[in-house]
Amino acid sequence: MKPFKNILLSTSLFFAINTGVSQPFMEWYDSIQVKIGASTLANPWAGGLNFIQASNIDMNMDGIKDLFMFDRTGNKVRTFINNGTASTVDFKYDPYYETKFPKLHDWALLVDYNCDGKEDIFGYSDYGGGFKIYKNTSTIVTGLQFTLVTNLQYSIYNPPSGSLINLYVSSADIPAISDIDNDGDMDVVTFAITGSYMEYHKNMSMELYGTCDSLKFQMANRCWGYASEHPLNNNYTLFDTCVGNVSSPELKPIDPEERSASRHSGSCQLCIDLDGDVDKEFIVGDISYNNLTMLTNGGTLTDGSFTAKDTIFPANNASTTAVDLTIFPCAFYADINYDGVKDLVVSPSAPNVSENFNSVVYYKNNGTNSFPVFQFQQSNLLQDNMIEVGEGSYPVFFDYDNDGLKDLFIGNYGYWGTSGYAHQIAQFRNTGTATVPIFELVTRDYAGLSSLGITNMIPAFGDLDGDTDSDMMIGGYDGKLHYFRNTAAIGSTANFVLISPNFQNSFGRVIDVGDYAAPQIVDMDANGTNDLVIGGRNGKLAYFRHSGATAIPVMDSITYFFGGVTVNLPGYFTGYSYPFVFKQGGVTNMLVGNESGFLRRYNNIDGNLGGIFTWVDSTFMDISQGNRTAPNGADINNDGLMDLIVGNYQGGVSFYKGVTALTTSSIDNFIRFNFDLFPNPANNSFTIRILNEENKVYELEIFNVMGQLISSEKIINNIIVIPTETFSQGMYICKVSEVNEKGQKQSGSLTKRIIIRH
Repeated sequence: MKPFKNILLSTSLFFAINTGVSQPFMEWYDSIQVKIGASTLANPWAGGLNFIQASNIDMNMDGIKDLFMFDRTGNKVRTFINNGTASTVDFKYDPYYETKFPKLHDWALLVDYNCDGKEDIFGYSDYGGGFKIYKNTSTIVTGLQFTLVTNLQYSIYNPPSGSLINLYVSSADIPAISDIDNDGDMDVVTFAITGSYMEYHKNMSMELYGTCDSLKFQMANRCWGYASEHPLNNNYTLFDTCVGNVSSPELKPIDPEERSASRHSGSCQLCIDLDGDVDKEFIVGDISYNNLTMLTNGGTLTDGSFTAKDTIFPANNASTTAVDLTIFPCAFYADINYDGVKDLVVSPSAPNVSENFNSVVYYKNNGTNSFPVFQFQQSNLLQDNMIEVGEGSYPVFFDYDNDGLKDLFIGNYGYWGTSGYAHQIAQFRNTGTATVPIFELVTRDYAGLSSLGITNMIPAFGDLDGDTDSDMMIGGYDGKLHYFRNTAAIGSTANFVLISPNFQNSFGRVIDVGDYAAPQIVDMDANGTNDLVIGGRNGKLAYFRHSGATAIPVMDSITYFFGGVTVNLPGYFTGYSYPFVFKQGGVTNMLVGNESGFLRRYNNIDGNLGGIFTWVDSTFMDISQGNRTAPNGADINNDGLMDLIVGNYQGGVSFYKGVTALTTSSIDNFIRFNFDLFPNPANNSFTIRILNEENKVYELEIFNVMGQLISSEKIINNIIVIPTETFSQGMYICKVSEVNEKGQKQSGSLTKRIIIRH
């Protein structure tokens, strides 16, 4: 069989050929310098970090452990490649590897359970009340990949003959996955469903099979360490009698009534050896407290017993600084500085109510893995080398000093502090050239606007009073707008004066889109005056037409359902729409950021302002940045192509450089295959077969209709069978890409739809 020349193009490639320059193309780009003070940031466009969980894993198959960060804000994975500088924190952000991880939510830890040297994934189950496990099946040939082992792990709660019950872990808890008895396989320590006691679930893999590659758990102790947490605070009682417990491994049965009792409120646990005696100490953070508590294990490998407690851990470990993170700090054990010794990383696990700017605390281990000596290094690991504005990031380009270079302004929801959130707009001046921009931080609180008390500040710039310079509109949390007039002389540095708080429409009514007003100033009807397009929490767009160029512009209310746009995910009442309207090749396009993290693209706008816009793409350029994405763009390097910047609720930004549209000939060069998909509709499984004589490696990505990545698998030997028992009924998109020798996806891809019916 000859390689296919006449192929079915994927959606994005179709538009490349048929719409020419009206279709924008972007690629992630990290070579634009950003400076804060005297420092040039190593990872300025890494997208921000808030409430993370840290693990090591080799992602690029070079034998060096890289860094996996899972952020509870938007359930976002961030991947950092270790540059391999000994005894140095030296990571480079690379979003390519983020797409290799399956869909994860609430918590995710990477632990090697089968002793093959490759970290596997333990994450909160899609079914709730426990955790799922993916095996790391990566090779140099296939690159990073994972295979689902179980979507809900079970344990025997009444060994040796008890029934299997889901090994309970709540979505608020993070369990300890560690070799508690030092026999070579991974065990689990988690709080009982009713709280107070720590359950020790022993992995019986070594006992049953003599290897560590199985996941056969049973309850070994229902009150591990003979300690209990007070039901009303985070104090611990040592040498507890543990009513109902029986010496390991015999336990009383757990009846249905007990398992349905009130749930444990939230704790995160880490079990590591702190004193070199092989048994594991217990480090725990609780949902309503700012500290970490450490319980010293004075027992044995087969009978743990906590004999002392330390409520200011790790201050007493090496006369260092105690953890103090407002609420719910969680500890993780990972090698941060590439010295072969694992360090301590602490971050809050309480979105929206804890530190979000200095929220990744790093303690260097100056000892060994079995006898660590932790020394505080910094409270903003990796955050200090990226654009980071706390929670919520709303970037916009605007030349405020009229030097011909686009500067960067970033509004935010706020920086968390002792008195709550500080809501600000960061100002970065472009100090580069017309073709090579460089952004330098001027201030995190532009014009002292935080003093106005506007929550969730989303800025927009454009001429609203008809004097040719740009004015400013700020959208707020309450759904209202605030109009600032630029009173500077033409050609001078902008000077904004608040003219109209709670900005009104032409009928004198306060414009209110509900919550989270996200304005853009843009001339929608091409009449020479700028209008307002406003996103909001409800996922729709409002359109206000400019009808009077006066000191206070007159805006007519046209519609609160502009273009029929709704970006809410199925079953959600919120969408957090964020519009960016732009011209490409003289054709109006619209990107809409939203809660899902992807960008939606709409066209059929010109001459159709009263109609329904065409929803072209739900995963524009495969850009996915956590949740509540906020796009904006401009040609900042004067190459004639629009560049894109995307904010997100993690408080960072990502930059995408405009690139030339693909041509028919270039597409033919890199797509040399087709594929069959059958049966369709599918019931229990479906098969994908590559139609190509060459035995190459391909990657299959499966998306739901909202553009969310559901699964990612490698196709080897030109065929793969996909079980569908974990899929809900409905339509899915199967996207197949060729993988090169370096394990990287080629640019071209083919897509087909599959219907799942059970």
